[in-house]
Amino acid sequence: MRKLLRSNSTRTDLRVYMLLLVGGMFVYAGLTVDPASNCDPSGRECAPWLVPVVFVMGFVFAGAALAMLVHVRRWGSRLDLEARTLWWWDDEIAPGEHAITLDRIARIRVQRPDESDDRVFLYDHDGAPLRFPPERGVPYDAVQWAKDLATHFPHIRVDLEGT
Repeated sequence: MRKLLRSNSTRTDLRVYMLLLVGGMFVYAGLTVDPASNCDPSGRECAPWLVPVVFVMGFVFAGAALAMLVHVRRWGSRLDLEARTLWWWDDEIAPGEHAITLDRIARIRVQRPDESDDRVFLYDHDGAPLRFPPERGVPYDAVQWAKDLATHFPHIRVDLEGT
């Protein structure tokens, strides 16, 4: 099933390119704006120190984005219904692919914070957490993904927090 597959990397993540763009704009502003001209029209309030700060911030943003593009972090998951296996990968947590047998999963807890991505936690029948990337492992809406998984495998309980 296509909707049960997610694969992404820093080279396909729009946020990395936006960070590079913002960093580049800050670097350009830091190089082209004369610190002495950074005053209000009356000339009483000046902040010449702001131009080097903007340049450094831009350098850090652009450098971080370039490092992410060079490093090429991959993350994602896929679900093999026939083999009853959930495969996941996240180079930041652990390189390579990792498998979780769906029969081991007893509970899926989905946290829905107000200002950030949903987080998904998997637990076995003893209540012990299973290793799974909490924010980037699901291919679409975390709540719907957990409910879809529970539909295919009725032994899985879904708990929602913060909804």
